[in-house]
Amino acid sequence: MIKRLLLISTVCFSLTAQAANLDPEMADTVSISGTTKSEQWLHRLEPTYLRNVTLASGFRDNWYVAIGGGVSAFAGSPLGCEDLFGRIKPTLNVQVGKWFTPAIGTRVSFQGFDLKNSELQNTSYKLAHADLMFDVVGYFNKARDEPRWGVVPYVGLGLIHNEDNGNSPFCFSYGLMGRYRLTQRLHLSMELGGTTTFKDFDGRGASREFGDNLMSITVGLSVTLGKNGWKKVVDAKPYMKQNDWLMAYSHSMDARHKQDAKALAEMRKILEIEGLLDYYSGNDGKHKQARTYPKNDYNGLNSLMARIGKGKDFISKPHDGSSHKKQSLGDGSSTKPSNGESWNEYLLAMNNNRECIGSPIYFFFKIDTSELTDRSQLINLDEIARVAKKYDLRIRITGAADDASGTETRNNELSGIRAQYIYKQLVLKGLNADYIAQISVGGINDFKPIEGNRFTKVELFFEPNN
Repeated sequence: MIKRLLLISTVCFSLTAQAANLDPEMADTVSISGTTKSEQWLHRLEPTYLRNVTLASGFRDNWYVAIGGGVSAFAGSPLGCEDLFGRIKPTLNVQVGKWFTPAIGTRVSFQGFDLKNSELQNTSYKLAHADLMFDVVGYFNKARDEPRWGVVPYVGLGLIHNEDNGNSPFCFSYGLMGRYRLTQRLHLSMELGGTTTFKDFDGRGASREFGDNLMSITVGLSVTLGKNGWKKVVDAKPYMKQNDWLMAYSHSMDARHKQDAKALAEMRKILEIEGLLDYYSGNDGKHKQARTYPKNDYNGLNSLMARIGKGKDFISKPHDGSSHKKQSLGDGSSTKPSNGESWNEYLLAMNNNRECIGSPIYFFFKIDTSELTDRSQLINLDEIARVAKKYDLRIRITGAADDASGTETRNNELSGIRAQYIYKQLVLKGLNADYIAQISVGGINDFKPIEGNRFTKVELFFEPNN
């Protein structure tokens, strides 16, 4: 029985949520916010990425090796009498580098061959320097695919060695490199570089003054080693919001669990008073024996209701087909229904002393009509009919109008018409008309905005002796 009550309550809660999901833009409806947007947090989120942000590459990622060739020209101090073209000599360049981000990288460069010194003599040299590189194009495109072009200025430190005189002074390196991506791992590069060192590099000049310079232009190819490309950074804000919502949802579910536990405790009391607790205990609701109804004069129930101040007539409908009787609830009164009492009146009297299963379902109407504000509300009738048939429930329909519009006579008439409209719809769904009771309450002013008073309310009840 307890599981049955919980199932019906859950279905009724879902019906109420469907009835509340109305179009807020309609002028004659009540704006009720549903949980559709909140329920999205229960599903797995699709990752979104931060703009212009990437992860730094791992140690093995985005290495490259480059080799190139070109020409170099030495300009020392003293300068010598040879012009620039007379100083040009071939040069070879080998590089090993790594990009840490799309914009920042380092490299070690090896360069060498011959140069023509200030005395116009050919001298062999070797140059090694470590540079810090900055890709200007990569900086502005770091969250996109790898750009095809790259413009890379660099600066660094190193040593330059003169093979003839054995000098190996400290030097500065600087320059500008252009890159063009041929494939994902192959780049064509062109570099304009310079090196500045002390004046005594070529054997002439002061050893503590900078003045000897080596300029070079090279063209080459570079190959990327290891993993190529960049990982984007996932935006954590949606996940943080989901976590906050789940925490709040967990707390609300905990509160609901406590309410359900309280409701179950009250249901247990009712079953115990009715003498049905032993019948519904154990076996997961599967009983081989036929269900029997113990005789009960309701003294326990009447006494309980009297103690809580609800000394109303309790009505029972016997299963043997005998006439209905009202039994005293301990307050000394005892009355019988009139012979002309209708089944509708009986249901109304019975339902007035019982609580609705779950929450009522509301249907809202346009002003001064029996036309629904949104015909999609009729979808709820299918579920109401299904639940009522499955569990043999009784139904109470209450029609209302807002007292701010129309006269009292018109509102009384309109509330009845609205109740009758839903009544006919339920009958068309195959429900027994004898199990449906109707009430019209006329004009009311219970809800804000006033459009909320133009409704028909549907409530579900257990069969009186069920």
